[in-house]
Amino acid sequence: MRSGRWIPSPLEPGKLAILALVFFISHAASLALIRYGGPLAPAWPPAGVAVAALLVLPRSHRPLVFIGYVVLDTLSNLLQGYATGVGLMFLVASLSELALIDLLLRRCTDRPLRFARLGEVPLFLAVVSVATAIASVPAGIVAQWADGSTILRGGVVWWIGDMLAYAVVTPLVVLSFYPPRFPIRRWTVARLLEASALAAISMAMAVFAFRGTRLIGPLQAQPYMLILPVLLVTLRFGQLGTLWTVLGIGITGVLLLIDNQPAVLSISAGGDALTIHQTFLGIQAVVALVLSTALREQEETAVEHARTVEALTASEQRLRQSQKMEAIGQLAGGIAHDFNNVLAAILMQLEELRLVRDLPRVGRELLVDVETAVQRAARLTRQLLVFSRQQAMQPRVLDLNVLVRSHVRLLRRVVPSSYSLVVSSAPAPLVVEVDGGMIEQVLMNLVLNARDAQQGGGAIVITMMPRTLPPDSPSGLPPGNYAVLSVRDTGSGIPEDHLPRLFEPFFTTKPTGQGTGLGLATVYGIVQQHGGTVRVETTLGLGTTMEVWLPASTEALPEQATGATDDLSPDSGEHRAPGTILLVEDEPTVQRLLQRVLQREGYQVHVCSSGRDALELWPHIGATIDMVITDLVMPGGVSGTQLARELHRLDPSLPIVFTSGYDPEFDTSDVTMIPGENFVPKPARSEELLSVVRLRLGRREPAAETE
Repeated sequence: MRSGRWIPSPLEPGKLAILALVFFISHAASLALIRYGGPLAPAWPPAGVAVAALLVLPRSHRPLVFIGYVVLDTLSNLLQGYATGVGLMFLVASLSELALIDLLLRRCTDRPLRFARLGEVPLFLAVVSVATAIASVPAGIVAQWADGSTILRGGVVWWIGDMLAYAVVTPLVVLSFYPPRFPIRRWTVARLLEASALAAISMAMAVFAFRGTRLIGPLQAQPYMLILPVLLVTLRFGQLGTLWTVLGIGITGVLLLIDNQPAVLSISAGGDALTIHQTFLGIQAVVALVLSTALREQEETAVEHARTVEALTASEQRLRQSQKMEAIGQLAGGIAHDFNNVLAAILMQLEELRLVRDLPRVGRELLVDVETAVQRAARLTRQLLVFSRQQAMQPRVLDLNVLVRSHVRLLRRVVPSSYSLVVSSAPAPLVVEVDGGMIEQVLMNLVLNARDAQQGGGAIVITMMPRTLPPDSPSGLPPGNYAVLSVRDTGSGIPEDHLPRLFEPFFTTKPTGQGTGLGLATVYGIVQQHGGTVRVETTLGLGTTMEVWLPASTEALPEQATGATDDLSPDSGEHRAPGTILLVEDEPTVQRLLQRVLQREGYQVHVCSSGRDALELWPHIGATIDMVITDLVMPGGVSGTQLARELHRLDPSLPIVFTSGYDPEFDTSDVTMIPGENFVPKPARSEELLSVVRLRLGRREPAAETE
């Protein structure tokens, strides 16, 4: 049954006490109206309070509502002398009506009514009108037995009195506990004055409308003027303001009738006058409730639509930024790859020049300077590869606290003594699975950025802390646990117009020659590779805080390394046996230099400019080849890994060494490439390449002997 899913939130005992107090006061006040309706009061607000209690209390509190109704009704009757057999029969009819309303509401809707949508109003009014009509029949019989009035009159008085309570009191109580969430209007002094003025005007117009003689002959037009303040209150103060106004107007009219003042709505006196008065108020209350609910739904829909549009706009901006950064990253990766080929050629040419015996001392010093510049350029290309996510990651599980603390000594070397470097670790280990070298690079870049933002000295605060993101977080990160590394400075801050370009490569506000604009771009690339994000909080003149959010790992921290080293060193100089090598390289200069280096070591070298050329040449030379050295990215439609796969199909034991200006993770194949084992990144020194060649050839020879 659908009602099983209807479980409103529990309320505090204080709110339960408020409901009981409101019920008792309204019950006691309503008993005073009985003399105007025979044994029945034409208005019965306690019924509205009881139904509201069913709507706002959890299902487990239903028995408490019925028990409270009996106890409070009996107590009020005892205090005012109405605890008779007739009163007991009316109590049974009231409880039956309440139970029927509860049953019908749970059958007709699978969620609690909060009068937040227009469709809830007619549904609620239809349910209570049916239940009240059924209960009015026995109530009319009891009224006839009590004072001799007709069953029809007694039933009508019962139905009108309860319906007026349900149309005003029930939604008023429910909305008092669950007011509209938005739009939020602050209660300023001007708004309080406006509310007070409208309340005074409404009461004054109510007195004028319900008291006095007709305006034009038999025309009784005064009461219809009350729609004006009700409409104005609806537009300015919503549902709660409207219902309070209608309630105030009704109380004003009732007090005038009790005081035997002349009634404009009817020339009759007594119960008939009050019944007509309550009918008029009931119609006005229904109209006001429908109108105010419709306006609330329209207003909330507009706010939700605006928030949706705002979220979509922000998401679209993030998407455009991501696409722009991805395009820049691809461009940067391509540039870095081609530039690494150039640097590789320069570096090997410098090594060739070193072999010249009669080179002057000045020339050798210049060679050192050029080589230093090449190494600096190589570091620059590595930053580009990191930004473009083409730098190979070597993640491992570690404690972010330990990683940062172990890097502090190096940080103090780049931060002058005029700066205070403060490091605050989290009280518990922050377990993450990251590439430690990359995170150290992130920390270094952030600290250098903080240093440069504070000319002349200042404070740099490094903090590690755990954070948890809930499922509805707007951060763009998946919910879960994160380790946060923050670097805060007290510098000049970042202007707002610079924030959208903060992580763009080559964007810098530093003077020419003092920055490349790749520091924060590198940070962005590394953190994105690790599945995290970078947040920036900045205030002009006060400083900036950079937060790096990294996903926390559920893996256990590994035991401390034993310090054992690999038994086989690639630089040991072993396995210098000669052999024949197929070199596949599309860059002519690099190809020529690699061939020269290999031939100088005694290797016989065949060269090809593409993977397709190598496959065409293989049937003629394949039997003599001991090793293949191939670039990863080459023209002709055959990449280095595709070439390796085809050659291994022909000769499974063939050693293959890969070279590239990209890192091996850029290749999407399933070929395992390990720097120093079967991969040589560009640019590299000749000895780095030769050590890998010796290692691979040396490992092949024992295998060949056992076959």
